[in-house]
This record gives sequence, C-alpha cells and structure tokens, in this order.
Amino acid sequence: MNKQGAIVMVVLGSIIAIIGVVLYLMAIMGASGLILIGVATELSGIYFYWRNKKSNQ
Repeated sequence: MNKQGAIVMVVLGSIIAIIGVVLYLMAIMGASGLILIGVATELSGIYFYWRNKKSNQ
C-alpha cells in the first residue's frame, strides 16, 4: 500500500468512527461494532503510513 492509500484509510477510519459515535448516541444496535471497525481501519492506515514513510527515507 502506498502513502496516499494509507492516508485514505486513516480518513476512512475516522469517518467510520464518527458515524459510529453518532449511531451510538442515537442508541442504534451495532454502533459499538462500527466504532471498533473505524478504529481498526484508522490503526491499519497509520501502520501502513508509518511503514511507507520509513521505507521511503
């Protein structure tokens, strides 16, 4: 995964987590799972971003 793809994953994870928080506050079932998916997506994006940043130096 390239640097731009990693950034997109971080942004996508943030959006998913924010939507999950909104759904959780609205007390819709499954919102906590959506929050966890968003956080996992963010963390994987950060991992790939750092990995590419170190390999490009």
